[in-house]
Amino acid sequence: MKTPPGAVTSLLLRLDPRTSTPLHEQIFEGVRTRILSGALAPGWRIPSSRQLATELEVARSTVLQALDALAAEGYVVARAGASTRVAPELPIAPEDRTRSTPSRVSRGPRLAASARARKSSPVGAPRLGSAPRAFRPGVPALDLFPTALWGRTVTRVHARASTGLLDGGDPLGHAPLREAIAAHVSASRGVRCVAAQVFVTAGTQQAFDEVLRLALDPGDAVWVEDPGYPGVRRAVLAAGGRPVPVPVDPEGLDVGAGMARAPRARVAVVAPSHQYPLGATLSLARRMALLHWAERTRAVIIEDDYDSEFRHRGRPLTALQGLDEAGCVVYVGTFSKSMFPGLRLGFFVAPPSLVDAFASARATAPAPASSLEQAALAVFLAEGHFARHLRRMRVAYRERGEALLDALRADCAGTLTPRPCDTGMQVSASLAAPLSDLRVRDEAARLGVEVAALSDYFLGRRREAGLVFGFGGVRPDALRAGTRTLARALEAARGR
Repeated sequence: MKTPPGAVTSLLLRLDPRTSTPLHEQIFEGVRTRILSGALAPGWRIPSSRQLATELEVARSTVLQALDALAAEGYVVARAGASTRVAPELPIAPEDRTRSTPSRVSRGPRLAASARARKSSPVGAPRLGSAPRAFRPGVPALDLFPTALWGRTVTRVHARASTGLLDGGDPLGHAPLREAIAAHVSASRGVRCVAAQVFVTAGTQQAFDEVLRLALDPGDAVWVEDPGYPGVRRAVLAAGGRPVPVPVDPEGLDVGAGMARAPRARVAVVAPSHQYPLGATLSLARRMALLHWAERTRAVIIEDDYDSEFRHRGRPLTALQGLDEAGCVVYVGTFSKSMFPGLRLGFFVAPPSLVDAFASARATAPAPASSLEQAALAVFLAEGHFARHLRRMRVAYRERGEALLDALRADCAGTLTPRPCDTGMQVSASLAAPLSDLRVRDEAARLGVEVAALSDYFLGRRREAGLVFGFGGVRPDALRAGTRTLARALEAARGR
């Protein structure tokens, strides 16, 4: 018997009963994929539910469930007493029928991003969410985080959640968390503030965005460290500001150079306690010069204090905000580095003169982050768990930092010159000429090691080639294996 035109005798589907995906969903996705790819044309008749059940060795009810879902979404048309056919008018445009399966990304039409978006694209950044490898910067020691304790805290808070927490929360941030943060930064960082000055954010980047949008008019100049954190440049551009690169040396931001390049800049963004990526500490003389400049010109200083709580020996340095008598400094902190990146909780401390402006801007906004997680973090801080975790991490990071420096000296001597490392979770190293740090970075990635190229952090003229290593998330036994692989990458880059 011949097959009528526009009919198929078999869909050639393959089901896998071992996966967690239900069989009816596998059938639905298989038929849908064939329709979208054009293998099943509009109006074609597909096998009956009984025939498909026999062919696929499943219950007829399973097939009917899949066909009902296809009909509900408009892919097939099924009429009582008649055959089931591919819909004559599919719910997609004809030119889209040849698109690939969802596991592959189709290019589609060429859409142009705005000039601002192109300027603010990240450089040399790893894909977020991918598994970290040695030596990705910015990854904390997730293997040492007290996951069970945090889980119990979250569960306890969820079980006792009030309707206020479930309703969405305060746009300024959960009040007990703001109080706990104020107490913590006052004691550990010398920040002078009360809870009303603390604003909770969904991480450091949101803090930069919010402060810059409030402080800047279009075209205003902003001092940014050079080399420096690329996220700062993106935030400045997004707020309509004009980033002015100010060089960094062993004493930190060159305040004199900043005043020469943009004496009336509206904002300066600095990491005074542990500059990223060079690791410099802003000297006391430059701290005072920066504060005097800001007071004289009525500029805003954004202090990025991303990981300075992890000073390896002695107590952490006092924050710049603690020296500010004129109320010019906005202090920005994060829990992504001290706890885990997925928490996505940060904060900033506003000067008294700006508190009302920030509160008004937040008045009609949604809560900055999950109120339940904010509440759990407040308990974690208030009960002393966070302080104990920080003490443990300081010891671990000192051990891992020293192990990395020893491994670099043993495996990469003569090619890399590491800078001293007394704070945080990363170290930078100068690269001997004429090697290109971009080439070394790419060769290392090819061999399975992830380092950052110092060249990617410069906004102005690139003055130095080097590499940036994160060691916080790397176990000590993996550090030496990583530097040996890096040595091979250096040889490969030199050969090219």
